[in-house]
Amino acid sequence: MGHYTRRDFLRISGLLAAAAGLSSLQARAVAAGLERLADGLPRVAWIQGQSCSGCSISLLNSEQPGPAKLITEYISLVFHQNLGAAQGDDVAPLLEQIRQAGDYILVVEGSIPARMPEACMLAGRPVADWILDLAGPASVIMAAGTCAAFGGIPGAEGNPTGAQGVMGFLASQGLSTRGRVVNCPSCPTHPSSMVGTLAYAADQGYPEVHPDLLTPTMFYGSSTHDDCPRFHYYAKHHFAQRFGEQEGCLFKLGCLGPLTFTECPDRQWNGGVNWCVRASAPCVGCSSPHFARYRDFPLYRKGEDLHPVGYTDEDRQGGAS
Repeated sequence: MGHYTRRDFLRISGLLAAAAGLSSLQARAVAAGLERLADGLPRVAWIQGQSCSGCSISLLNSEQPGPAKLITEYISLVFHQNLGAAQGDDVAPLLEQIRQAGDYILVVEGSIPARMPEACMLAGRPVADWILDLAGPASVIMAAGTCAAFGGIPGAEGNPTGAQGVMGFLASQGLSTRGRVVNCPSCPTHPSSMVGTLAYAADQGYPEVHPDLLTPTMFYGSSTHDDCPRFHYYAKHHFAQRFGEQEGCLFKLGCLGPLTFTECPDRQWNGGVNWCVRASAPCVGCSSPHFARYRDFPLYRKGEDLHPVGYTDEDRQGGAS
């Protein structure tokens, strides 16, 4: 652990909590969790399934703390396929050692090829087998990104691998997910959401989550639509007609903000520089369980007049898969 004071952890947790609107109790829990992680407990084991490594790259875009300090001083990252030193024959013994020692948070990035296990191998075994082995002793199982949470792009309709999110995969194996799995979707998931969820889980254990989506309410409790800076255009029925227009709600250009719960309007991306709507692009709903799932529902549509979507409150809360 570096030379950090309680004030340092409170400062960083305050920055993580500010944009998310967390309570003072939650902010203090995040600070205490960061301190525990920096002390090496609980450890973090990060497994990748069918993924583009985008969520790992997003983690490395963390600003408070920065990526180097995050993975070397703040988080005891005992395994990661891309960032770790263990490769080849060293991987299997290390993962078994981690499993036997217990007291770790298991992070899964990417979906699990349930119908084609050989599509994703790790140390000579299907990654699905490793996830089953490591899930049992884990204190919390965190699904990082929409692929790990709900299947995402690899789980698109008609895919040959039978890709599933962690929640669906473990349930299919008869294992309980409630009180165990925390879904942190988005494509990729925001680094602040990942770090904040890890820190909170390190101190308080399993966080409060949406009852069906298992997303932590402290980071995924607000509708992107309701917090959108263009909401006033929606209220006035002033809609943009073409992509790139600086004024007007993007709803009729296919914006899926009403179905999406993220912090994008508040935190934005790349250090708060930009996000989809600020760049005059519609939200594609990348945190939704329906993201990229259906062949007849393109990410960008010409207009809701041509492809009507009836949004209900059930839809906004996740609806049926």
